[in-house]
Amino acid sequence: MSMEKLSSEEKFKKGERVTWLGIIGNILLTIFKFFAGIVGHSQAMFADGAESLSDILATIVVLISLRVSRKPRDAEHQFGHGKAESLATAIVGMIVIIAGLYVLITSSRLLIGGKTRVPETIALVAAVVTIVIKEIMYRIVSVVAKNLNSSVIMANAWDYRKDAISSVVTFFGIAGARLGFPILDPLVAALVSFIIIKIGYDILHTATKELMDTIPDNPTSEQIIAVAEECKGVEHAVARARRMGQYVYVDMKIDINPDFTIS
Repeated sequence: MSMEKLSSEEKFKKGERVTWLGIIGNILLTIFKFFAGIVGHSQAMFADGAESLSDILATIVVLISLRVSRKPRDAEHQFGHGKAESLATAIVGMIVIIAGLYVLITSSRLLIGGKTRVPETIALVAAVVTIVIKEIMYRIVSVVAKNLNSSVIMANAWDYRKDAISSVVTFFGIAGARLGFPILDPLVAALVSFIIIKIGYDILHTATKELMDTIPDNPTSEQIIAVAEECKGVEHAVARARRMGQYVYVDMKIDINPDFTIS
């Protein structure tokens, strides 16, 4: 069955299922990465674990927002609860930025202090496992997000891609440290922090645009107006569009030819 034919309830259930997949995957990876970082003496991998811990918090926020946004309209929320997704997207962005700042601070302290150790093989293995699993998670979740037209699920998907990218950098840092350059481990952790912060900013920026009722990219007001003006009897149309979670609400004013009748 195509996504277009699914009911709102079925779409929300698909969103929840893929979100639970992320929570379970992140919990397992976080435990493994913290273990590998501590036992393997790798600051870069420990930072990666802290990053995954932030992912768990972000995914829980996504899950809560999906349940809130599915509530029907009421007297106090006449346009529904769709903005809960945009608000959750903003929270996810802030969590990612905070995680990036934490990694930057901890790695900078090691670089300044000069206390570094050569990472063990387990840290290298953890980086490879993370790259593979996170990229698979990104591809699965991003497809669902696009089909559901959900910004908060897409933000979660990019969170997984961010992990995959940062783990690639972590891998090379750990490998370099094992080849005789131990300073590379905390240095790479610092570089990863900038990647994390940039992705967090992008997620927060997207959410802010939605909360400020910026015109949605698709469909645009121009496309909506063009369709309306193709209708018989319509001389002019003005439309204002805004995103409400998975939906786009349109306020439209139409000028009708005074000689046009519906009889």
